[in-house]
Order: sequence, then structure tokens, then C-alpha cells
Amino acid sequence: MNEDAFKIYIEQLREGHEEKINEKLDPSFLEINEPDLIFDKPVKLEGVAYLAEHELVFHWDIRTEVIISCSICNEPVLVPIHIQNFYYSEPTKEIKTGIYNFKDLLRETILLEVPAFAECNDGKCPKRQEFQKYLKESSDQPSDDEGYQPFADLD
Repeated sequence: MNEDAFKIYIEQLREGHEEKINEKLDPSFLEINEPDLIFDKPVKLEGVAYLAEHELVFHWDIRTEVIISCSICNEPVLVPIHIQNFYYSEPTKEIKTGIYNFKDLLRETILLEVPAFAECNDGKCPKRQEFQKYLKESSDQPSDDEGYQPFADLD
């Protein structure tokens, strides 16, 4: 993987210049080795980096796809991840070398958007009916038994 794709040179952004970012990155930079979390599609990153006063500012649109297991049947589900208008700023005084590597920032941003649960067939897993008998029926009435609430009588 070309590490230069993740580097922003602060000195080149002086005097109102901005660096356009348009990259199609191999997902290996995410360093995910989980059987139930698979990134095998490229990460498309578009945006700009610029200086605003004493801050390095990123404005990105990020697109990729992740494969996670269906919560019901454990079959693989392809889930799109699209992050629009992501902004991040870093104080330039904290960038000691004059070069900012945004690889970790991009990785964290993507991983935070991975859903905790997914269901195949757009939320209509065919095996849901098999498991329905094991699930509690939800009622529209609020339950009186909401668990122990030690501070309920404080008014």
C-alpha cells in the first residue's frame, strides 16, 4: 500500500491553497482480520484538505462496503457505508513534522460507521419466522415492570 496517499504536507496548504483528495484505496489499510467483518471493496475517498487559521481541516465523502453476518441466519450481508460531509480539524501546532498522515483518522471514521447488526434481504431474513417462537412479543402498552429504579421516588 502506498503510504504517500495518506500524507498531507502542511507547507503546501499555506496562503489559501487546498489539496484535493480523490483516492480509491485498497481496504487492507483498515487492518481488519475478523471472519465476521470483511472489507474487500475499495474505499473511495473524495474531498479536500486546507488550512483555516491554525487548523488543518478535512472535508470528505467516503464510500465503501462491508460484509457482516446476518443477525438472524448468520449468512453474509453486504452493507454499504457512505459518509457524507465528514469534517475533521487538527491543530497545526500538534503536527510536529509538517506532514499529517490521515490513515488512522480514515480507519476510525469508517469503523465507527459499521453497523452493529445487519439483516439479509433488506431486513426481511427468511429464517426470521423459524426464530419467532423464541422471541418475546412486543406490546404497545408501556410495561409497569421496568426493572429496579432506585431513584424513581426522588422528586
